Amino acid sequence: MNLSLRKSEEQAINEFDQVVVGNSLTKDAWRRLKKNKMAVIGMIVVIIYSLLAAFAMFLPIYPYDQIILDHRHLPPSLTKNAGTLMMDARLKDLYFKAWKGGSLIVTDQQSAQIKEWIALNETNKVWDFCLAEGQRQQQAGTFTFSAADQRTIDRLQEKIDTEFLINVDKVFFTDPQTHKTHNLAKMSYEEVLKIYADLLGMDVAIIQEQVQSEVESQVLNNYKATTPDLSAEEYAANLVLELQALGEKGVSAIAKTNVLGKVKTNITRTAERELKREISEGSAHFPIDRQIQINSSIKADITATKKHDRRYYLGTDYSGRDMLSRIIYGGQVSIAIGLIGSLTSVLIGIILGSIAGYLGGKVDFILMRIVDIMYGLPYMLLVIIFMAIFGRNIMNLFVALAMVSWLTVARMVRGQIMSLKNSEYVEAARSMGASTGRIIFRHMVPNSLSVIIVYSTLRVPAFIMQESFLSFLGLGVQAPFASWGSLVGDAVNGMTLYPWKLIFPAIAMTIFLFAMNFFGDGLRDAFDPQSKNQL
Repeated sequence: MNLSLRKSEEQAINEFDQVVVGNSLTKDAWRRLKKNKMAVIGMIVVIIYSLLAAFAMFLPIYPYDQIILDHRHLPPSLTKNAGTLMMDARLKDLYFKAWKGGSLIVTDQQSAQIKEWIALNETNKVWDFCLAEGQRQQQAGTFTFSAADQRTIDRLQEKIDTEFLINVDKVFFTDPQTHKTHNLAKMSYEEVLKIYADLLGMDVAIIQEQVQSEVESQVLNNYKATTPDLSAEEYAANLVLELQALGEKGVSAIAKTNVLGKVKTNITRTAERELKREISEGSAHFPIDRQIQINSSIKADITATKKHDRRYYLGTDYSGRDMLSRIIYGGQVSIAIGLIGSLTSVLIGIILGSIAGYLGGKVDFILMRIVDIMYGLPYMLLVIIFMAIFGRNIMNLFVALAMVSWLTVARMVRGQIMSLKNSEYVEAARSMGASTGRIIFRHMVPNSLSVIIVYSTLRVPAFIMQESFLSFLGLGVQAPFASWGSLVGDAVNGMTLYPWKLIFPAIAMTIFLFAMNFFGDGLRDAFDPQSKNQL
């Protein structure tokens, strides 16, 4: 009872003995935001995109970097698997050749239509017509394939029925002395190296020398990719520096990864022989999830699926990689570039702009002249030069895009701070002895929050578009990584034949950009109590 009395005493009471419920900028902003339906929809879309990107590794999708050359340029389909689409593509080609050879007979009007499509470069219409017409005539008994064409179809069908993919999930080693079982991935490089040497029946020193040479070649090739057009002597000198920078632990980590890959390759070959024998006997039932014994000390958990039973709901790209997977993983890179670039530019701009606006005088003059000079430099050219000098990787891309994008934020925040620094609450804070930093970042910057939020949400789509432009020029994200921009850039050349490679990444990016803009407008209206668009 005492506690309830104390709690009631602490509550604010007005003249009508009513409890006054407190309010805050955040609560009021959330109440206003919920009334803006487009902003809420945009927020939900942004959250969904962010969750898909963040938890992509847990989704039931194919690896984004797995290349299957047999599955190149497969169209999207909700009902047909890869094997069926491969057979359709081969039949289209054979029926088209049959039409050209005269064995697939069509009317003069249909033949003229095919020639018109070819002249207009509408190849997909030609293939679709030839497939439909060829199958119709074959069912009617008026067309049959030649013996050579039938052998081609039979070989492809056998390939579709028998080929499979093996994935080695975990490799275990049982110590013959202690009989303890260890996960190979968690063992040291020296231990893994000895196990691999014993597996091959070779001397450890010879294997170690080979692995060291492979590591040096790998480091050198990576350096050549980022820094081309150097002499052999310069590459040799830089290789030594790169290895020194990696250190013993870094080199050992790369070497261990390579040796583990070799062990898994050896296990995959063993599993392939076993599964092929089971397929020939008719005892294999896919999908397979089992543990196989390689020798007395090594066993592995493997999974195997039929290679051509995969379904590509958004089609595949020029290397046979799943477009759905690449769009989802590409969202990781694009959203990260937008968020990190925006946060970095806004943080730098707030600090420098608020200092310049509050202190004024020489500090303001020097900082603003720096901003003016950097404004005079071509932004995208600076980014391109930076990427060309320091190499094309994701971290350099983050730095390059955020390098001079803080200029507008700094000017905007400076103007806001200058208009607020003579306000009554600032004078009150000064009179109470508040420090400059506290006045700026606890009182003045929060009162400029609505403008900062609007600009931040607008910068996210801008950064994504800038990355797309760089990827189109070949200076953005490099394979096997992907972003929405790089996917669109890769699809441009073949967009008439394979339009899905351009359409789906473009749609994914467009929806996200619209959602961010709607969400940003809603946040502006919510955080600005004097907004003309308030609900």
